[in-house]
Amino acid sequence: MNILQRTEEKKMSKKYHVKRREFLSKSPDSGACVIATVEDARERHVREPDSDRYQEISLHITDDTDGIWFYFDLYTIEDREDTLHKIRTLVEVITEFKRAVELEVEVINARLSIPKHARVSEAVH
Repeated sequence: MNILQRTEEKKMSKKYHVKRREFLSKSPDSGACVIATVEDARERHVREPDSDRYQEISLHITDDTDGIWFYFDLYTIEDREDTLHKIRTLVEVITEFKRAVELEVEVINARLSIPKHARVSEAVH
């Protein structure tokens, strides 16, 4: 077996905790998506405890025009702590953002459910 075959075999045998791509918009024309990838390297960590081989951990978020990539490092204790801090902070902010948008949607939906002529007469009186 040559080096190319071994490399291809390693690529094919990679396992993942998550390898997911989801479109963010309901519109089929939108390119907005999120791609989350976390390689399952547990076996490699046991087999090669001193290995500094890269572990694939990334998060890509894009709308129709712009995107951002997050790469997370687990190499040192500090890297691992920083990675978990980044992820927890992202989740916290996105959760808070989601709640705020839901509140705004509720207000708009409630306002729009009142017939237009009733809204006009309320504003006049």
